[in-house]
Amino acid sequence: MKRILFTSVCFVTLVGNMAQAADGQWYATIDYAYGILGQEKAKDSILDIKSNFKDGYAIDGIVGYDFGQWRLEGEIGKHFNNLESLNVVNDGGLDLGGLGQIAVSSGNARLTHYMMNLTYDFDSISNDRVIEPFVGGGLGVADVKFNNLATASNMFTNDADMTMAYQAFAGLRMAVTDAVEMSLKYRFLGTAKANLIDHNGATFKNGYDSHDIVVGLTYRFGGNEKKTVAEMPQPVAVAAVVEKPEPVSRPEPVSRIEPAAGPIIDKGPYIVYFDLNSSRLNMEAENVIQKAASEAKKGKSVQIMVSGHADRSGLDHYNDVLAQKRAEVVKNALVNQGMDSIDITQDSFGEQKNAVETADGVKEKMNRRTVIVLQ
Repeated sequence: MKRILFTSVCFVTLVGNMAQAADGQWYATIDYAYGILGQEKAKDSILDIKSNFKDGYAIDGIVGYDFGQWRLEGEIGKHFNNLESLNVVNDGGLDLGGLGQIAVSSGNARLTHYMMNLTYDFDSISNDRVIEPFVGGGLGVADVKFNNLATASNMFTNDADMTMAYQAFAGLRMAVTDAVEMSLKYRFLGTAKANLIDHNGATFKNGYDSHDIVVGLTYRFGGNEKKTVAEMPQPVAVAAVVEKPEPVSRPEPVSRIEPAAGPIIDKGPYIVYFDLNSSRLNMEAENVIQKAASEAKKGKSVQIMVSGHADRSGLDHYNDVLAQKRAEVVKNALVNQGMDSIDITQDSFGEQKNAVETADGVKEKMNRRTVIVLQ
């Protein structure tokens, strides 16, 4: 009980520290693991038995919050392994059929664990910026259960106990689509010694340590900043539009006055800002696009440059795709305003050309933008 209480205090402190982050992204993961339980030792003052288990499998469900390079997760999972044999040094009077290696007639092990995990994501190691490594660990509790462990001669145990659990893992994750990732990791999951009762009513201690090869599928929900539009029939991501934004890193054309005989055209730049992990336009954004289209219509042969950008949070590959989508959304909106698509040049820069320079993994709303320039 003291160990479980200590674990709870640690994670309350951890959650309190992580809650200082400004924004992030929710996600959910389903893991499937090949579990190698191996040999587990049961022992008290007399009894000394080693239980040999066959390789099994595990299923985990995870809900997490991504702060940038750090992730905080809640995990529930279950391991399944069948008993293969018993190696008896001293059966403690259970009369299991002798000493040494004994065949079994029934038995399996089940472990249900409840964990809080902290994960650190490293920078990309692949040339295509898709694959990212990560490491992490977790603490929690687990229900250790040994069901009907028996030889042909007698029952060994059929009991369960809740005890402290811990895990450490390392792996790689890869973006598959805008919202879906796959992962591959190695995990060691262990428990403190559980207090179990044998068939004669005596108490003994037994642990549960598993080496797992885990594949996972993750879906990212895209931030938690949509509460302000929850009552609208069709949720719309909130975007901020600033009349005179921070200058982009590349030189922007300066507005000039057309010859006296022609109209005066404001060539921008016009900036459309987006919410975290969003390529949707709200009313203010559409007004900016309408203004740009209105100015473009004043000239006879105005060319329009549209460039999409993303901040430095999330995977590089994901940000490349998101910046491209933002540019496409703005281009389509200009076409809907009467612009000819042949007069619109589209480009995107991912997180490479920020209006506000930040460290990798930092969310910055001024960098989540599409720039419209008339030429």
